[in-house]
Amino acid sequence: MKMYEIIKKKLHIIHNIYIKHKYFISKKSYSMDGEDLIIFDYFKNKNDGFFIDAGCYHPIHRNNTFLLYKKGWKGINIDIHSFSIDLFNHLRPKDLNYNFAISNKHETLNMYYQKELSQLSTIEYEQAKKVFQGPIKEKKIQALTLDEILKKSKIEKKIDLLDIDVEGADFKVLQSLSFDKHKPELICVEIHDKNIKENKTFKFLDSCNYELIWSGVFSHIFRSKS
Repeated sequence: MKMYEIIKKKLHIIHNIYIKHKYFISKKSYSMDGEDLIIFDYFKNKNDGFFIDAGCYHPIHRNNTFLLYKKGWKGINIDIHSFSIDLFNHLRPKDLNYNFAISNKHETLNMYYQKELSQLSTIEYEQAKKVFQGPIKEKKIQALTLDEILKKSKIEKKIDLLDIDVEGADFKVLQSLSFDKHKPELICVEIHDKNIKENKTFKFLDSCNYELIWSGVFSHIFRSKS
């Protein structure tokens, strides 16, 4: 990479964190719907926890784990946008940050997007058609399972929080984790159906002995009963 491109990229990162999203102005919540406040309160007595954030998007903007990171937690952040991971590597160097898709099997997938950084980007074409306005761009991306990510990371810690926001592929993320070996204490996941109890994600978590403890507009938090 040429020096000009390196400087340009660095300035773009700085602008996206410190100026556009006002890093130096402390906030009570960094989530879209206050999810982080519920999660933070639940773990108020735990100072050294571990999280996985699948579809991490941005290290402070609409982020459910930044309050925990500030508290001393560490985790794994995964996103299909390489610029997202650039932002996390800059602001969260203590975390492990990966530019992959997460799916229920090891495969190469199409990624559907419109900008270099967006919460709407997805590996599900029907989801892209439903929410995108304008042309849909696509490119190839490597998909791993959460089991593969954990093996790659060589982390044996208990997962305290699994946060999932992957625009239509949330169920595949859950399917990619061996719940008999890794059982997150809390799971925050999006469910858009009005009758969430009929949703396959809800049914899956219920079958894994989880109970719903909080619901926002789209996000729902489940707690392991075991």
